[in-house]
Amino acid sequence: MRNWAGVIAAFVAAVGTIAGAAVWFETRGIDRSAAAVRWGSAPPRKRIADDMVLVSTGVYIIGDESDRASGDAPARQVKLAAFRIDRHEVTSRQYAEFVRAASYVTTAEREGGAWIYRAGDADWSWIRGADWRHPLGPGSDIERAWDHPVVLVSWYDANAYARWAGKRLPTEAEWEVAARGGVPPQFFPRPVLAAAPTTANVWQGHWPQRNLLTDGFLYTAPVGSFAPNRIGLYDMIGNVWEWTADAYDSRDTLRAARGGSWFCSPNYCSAYRAGFRGKSPPGHAFNNVGFRCAADAP
Repeated sequence: MRNWAGVIAAFVAAVGTIAGAAVWFETRGIDRSAAAVRWGSAPPRKRIADDMVLVSTGVYIIGDESDRASGDAPARQVKLAAFRIDRHEVTSRQYAEFVRAASYVTTAEREGGAWIYRAGDADWSWIRGADWRHPLGPGSDIERAWDHPVVLVSWYDANAYARWAGKRLPTEAEWEVAARGGVPPQFFPRPVLAAAPTTANVWQGHWPQRNLLTDGFLYTAPVGSFAPNRIGLYDMIGNVWEWTADAYDSRDTLRAARGGSWFCSPNYCSAYRAGFRGKSPPGHAFNNVGFRCAADAP
């Protein structure tokens, strides 16, 4: 029997980052018709190579320069050895290869369900039968999403894939340096948080009432649907949160995730920036969380 008190407590610990609770939001006027939208979309205009991008050895400045920074990511200097990082998020197609080869069963499959947000709802729900093959729960599928990032994978599921592939999850510092593409944060004067970007897959409009679909996607988008950053990496911001190797807290009860997702809106989350640190219990799976891998440079 599920320990629901523990589940709810752990879920609340992640509020404001990867997922959250909408109970304090105005929920009138929600576009209920959005519930009819299926997971997935047309194939990408072009297939993005399943390769990796080299990030050079160097000393870098990282940190959250936003006017809404919470204080958990101050400006700091990091020295990194050269590493490689996946050009795009791990896709459902790639994850399926791993599952077949390793006979792997994900956390959500073992537990019988996972956390999902379904457009038209007022909040997140733990749905029985939700897993990486069924990102909106029973009746949904990924037949139109093989080139989309895999979702509903816990930190343990992501780490298992990375080890199978001969790679690893990136550290937070590696992820942020790669996401910035060599451009350091500008802390002085402190910039004002921008509106939702139009160059990434995020929620446009007021959540949870309506997604204006300015970017053309309600849920995930095929990897490579938006322009890459300066070093050729796709979807470092938006699409799905990306698990990293690092613990968020000293007790190692939460794992850090980066980049924001299709769920992030200007009025809620607004985590679509390189310096923002998301967090979640490592054993939880959400339909707006995925990952990409890294590896030491040869």
